[in-house]
This record gives sequence, structure tokens and C-alpha cells, in this order.
Amino acid sequence: MENTQAHTKLRDKELFRLIDAAVKGERLYADAALSRRDIMKRFGLRRQHLNAILNTYASGQGFPAYINSIRLNEALVLMKEKPGMSITAIAQAVGLTLPNFRIQFRNRYGSNPAEYRSGVLFLK
Repeated sequence: MENTQAHTKLRDKELFRLIDAAVKGERLYADAALSRRDIMKRFGLRRQHLNAILNTYASGQGFPAYINSIRLNEALVLMKEKPGMSITAIAQAVGLTLPNFRIQFRNRYGSNPAEYRSGVLFLK
């Protein structure tokens, strides 16, 4: 029984690596319409299985939090690498609407994107 559990955990860890690589490497996160169902279908997973994998290997995050975390990380990269890119364009590039981007950004970083970009927080 323990051997089966170890094999399942190893398989789930590899599945998470594949999911994470596709979401980041293929920029799936940039599609505003990306859904849990898209990932489930692509990787042949049931909802409960995907949730369990994300809970274990994505720091306990559910699907929306996992995707938004990637989106916000990529937004920071764009803000640093493309200082002339507008906040609206950054939001669109990472798959968020501008209002949702502002909300998500403020919740995570404690300021709106424009303040963050121009302030001391951006220099850290």
C-alpha cells in the first residue's frame, strides 16, 4: 500500500511539473479565458485530482489563486523589463482585465500597480 501511495505522489508531482511548465512556458496564463476545465481536459484530470495536486504542490493554492499568482509575477517582470509599457497593456498581457489586475495587485503587494511601479517598492 505504501508503495502505491509513493508512486501516486511521484506521479502527481510530475503532473504538477508538467502543468506548471505548460502554464508558464506556453503562457497559458495570458489567456483571460483560461479555465480549470481547460487544464483538466489537457491533462486528463478530474476536478478533485487537479485540486489535490495544486493543494499539495502549489503552496495550497486553488486554481484561480495559482493562475493569478503566475500572472502577477509575470506583471512584475513586464513592469521591470518594459518600463514604457502601460499598466493596461501589462494587465492584458497577463490575462487580466484592468480592474481585476488592480484589485489582485493591491491585495498581493499593498499598492496599485502605478504606485508600485513609481515607488520605493518597485526598487526592491
